[in-house]
Amino acid sequence: MKIVYALFLTLFVFGASAQTTPVKKPNAVKTVRTPAPRDTSLCNKNWLLIAVEEWAVEAKPSTKQADDYLKMTGDGKFKMKRNGEEKAGTWTKTGQYIYFTDEASKEKFNYKVESADAKTLKADYHVSDMHTLFTYEVK
Repeated sequence: MKIVYALFLTLFVFGASAQTTPVKKPNAVKTVRTPAPRDTSLCNKNWLLIAVEEWAVEAKPSTKQADDYLKMTGDGKFKMKRNGEEKAGTWTKTGQYIYFTDEASKEKFNYKVESADAKTLKADYHVSDMHTLFTYEVK
């Protein structure tokens, strides 16, 4: 039994200290990630606010909202006037959501696109428990 134990210990010590040759991995193909194409169907249009819906009541824009608009470009920039306040910055779109970041205030907000075609855009703006559905038209 001592011989078996000594043989096992010898193999273990020499086996653990033996150098192994690293296995070379085949050259991996590097994947270059390109940015996802932007949804530009809403871009380069002058979207003017024509209706505001809150609590299921649709109305014309208030005096404060009378000249509100939204302009987005294919390079991810936007300009808008919402409730009479100018904003500009960057935008991205994922699914139905357009995510905006105002450059000056660093405010982040989003619109959920309810419907869009060549002439009309309906977007839901959600803040806490308040939903506002903005209807824009190309002018």
